[in-house]
Amino acid sequence: MNKFLSIGVLSFAFVILLSGCGKKEEKKLDVAPKKQVPQTKKVNYIPYNLPSDASKITGLSCPNRNKRPLAIMYSGDKSARKYFANLSQADFVLEMPHRPMHGQPRLMGVFQCNEPEIVGPMRSGRVDHMSVADSLDAVFVPWGGSSVTKAFMKRNIVDHIDCNGEVAPAGGDACFRRSGPMSQLEKASTSVPKLREVAKKAGFERESKMEGFPHQGELEKSKRPNYGKLVVKFQDPYRVTYEYDKETNSYKRFIFGAPDIDYATKKQYAPKNLITIITKKEAWYSQKDYKAEGLEDPWLGVDPAHKKRDNGGYPNMQLGDPWFDTVFEGKARIFMNGQEIKGTWKKEKGVGKGFKFYDKDGNEVHFVPGQIWMHVLGHDKHVSYEDEQEHLEKAKKLNPTQK
Repeated sequence: MNKFLSIGVLSFAFVILLSGCGKKEEKKLDVAPKKQVPQTKKVNYIPYNLPSDASKITGLSCPNRNKRPLAIMYSGDKSARKYFANLSQADFVLEMPHRPMHGQPRLMGVFQCNEPEIVGPMRSGRVDHMSVADSLDAVFVPWGGSSVTKAFMKRNIVDHIDCNGEVAPAGGDACFRRSGPMSQLEKASTSVPKLREVAKKAGFERESKMEGFPHQGELEKSKRPNYGKLVVKFQDPYRVTYEYDKETNSYKRFIFGAPDIDYATKKQYAPKNLITIITKKEAWYSQKDYKAEGLEDPWLGVDPAHKKRDNGGYPNMQLGDPWFDTVFEGKARIFMNGQEIKGTWKKEKGVGKGFKFYDKDGNEVHFVPGQIWMHVLGHDKHVSYEDEQEHLEKAKKLNPTQK
């Protein structure tokens, strides 16, 4: 009897021990840390009543919102800039170097909403300009181009009109030399309404298919800063300064130590939105095997004499073009509402793919209604920005007694 009792007691104790072990294991599982799902910080965009006929670029009312934009090349020469006509009427402006050996920028004005009769002085364009034009579904309009650019236009990869008449379709009467005090070269100009006629005859698609940019409202005046200064350090003497204007919520542009004035409107350029991008600036080299990198051959269609002459002479900015680039995103600094946004630019590879801009938390940037001016600099250049707080601190250091 005692034998059986002993066995029963031992069995019961063993069951209790197993049960206790199970409870301990269960408790261990209960206190195991749970994975935390990262939360993206969302931004509260300022409400904006987008007009029913809003431009996809500016967000402003635009009777021509369904028309293809025209991306027209402006000169970059110092002497030509004082004769720039109607660049202030462009919806989007690109400013970017046009040679690998120096940082002098040329400009491209993208016109959709406004259709000025005189635009210029014009100059030749590069493949990078053509790519940005394509990102906005715009017809590319240079006055000539580099051998690589002209060969590319001859292949009809993108819609274009050559005002120099070397590549079909030529601009014809839409491209002319205007009268005035400027030199013969600086007189090269065009007309947006007449370019539209050329585009129609060429059979280009007339309706815009661009995605454009999202928009938000402007910061109320009482919340805007009193000061902001951006310096875009293109090669001297083409360094550009912008000073924030609280009253108009825009950025007044200065160059060569003076206000930058539109020759046609007599008004100082004052974009609402500024974009600055620094990226790698390369050159076209005849000895480089681009196809081995999965890219197109930039020299296709270029005769041997021009290939030899232009070897290393024209730039390729790594800015997400679908033919010759390997970089499709990078850092960007964006300025609007008197504030700086440090973020990124991205561009999906492919013809007709637009740029997208994001803040540091991954939210897509919403621009304020108005002109966008994008600056692209080579990797050897940079930009600087001084906000209101920095400005006050600097002033205090210079004059410690000032309250």
